[in-house]
Amino acid sequence: MAELLRQYFRIAFLMGRPQELPGGTAQLQVGLSLAFVTYMVALLGVHGFGSALVIALLDLGCTALALRVALSLVAHPGRFEQAFGGLCGASAFVNAAAVPIYLSRPPADTVEQAPALAEFVLLVWSISLLAHVLRHTFDVRLGISIGIAFLYVLVLTTLVDAVLPTSDRETAPSEYLDEEVARPSGVPLASIGEPFRVVMLLS
Repeated sequence: MAELLRQYFRIAFLMGRPQELPGGTAQLQVGLSLAFVTYMVALLGVHGFGSALVIALLDLGCTALALRVALSLVAHPGRFEQAFGGLCGASAFVNAAAVPIYLSRPPADTVEQAPALAEFVLLVWSISLLAHVLRHTFDVRLGISIGIAFLYVLVLTTLVDAVLPTSDRETAPSEYLDEEVARPSGVPLASIGEPFRVVMLLS
């Protein structure tokens, strides 16, 4: 387990590759569990349990489906467990970093540069992580993987907003939480659309 966490850490900081992970469903289950738990912890800081659960399942489910279909199209379905498990496990570190940032947000009627900058760093980290995994999974150039990652963030954020508009989401019981603020990220990416939406709201 310690070695697996070390490998997830290396992927999170763009030093390791998903192909270095062990194959099979055991690694995938560990990575997915880490991503889901840390994602929910981050989400529960700004949303009620129901909304957090729907957002987490949509995000992780769509990412898994997109990877599965894309790998089938390029005739590499065997890479799914390593790619999705690696992305999930690495995203757990992004989610963990997001928790204190989202919990320290200023009141809804104020905008401070420091929190906005921190959330922008999360955005860059999230897109870079997804691009890193895509690059090594599909053997594409860095520029192409960054473009695909950015487009996927846009599509995923739009989809989640369409299924669960911000006006319909439960919010966590705190006077400092703004109902218009979107979810924190996780995966895939997990976990990947929230910093983009926050930066757009603050700009």
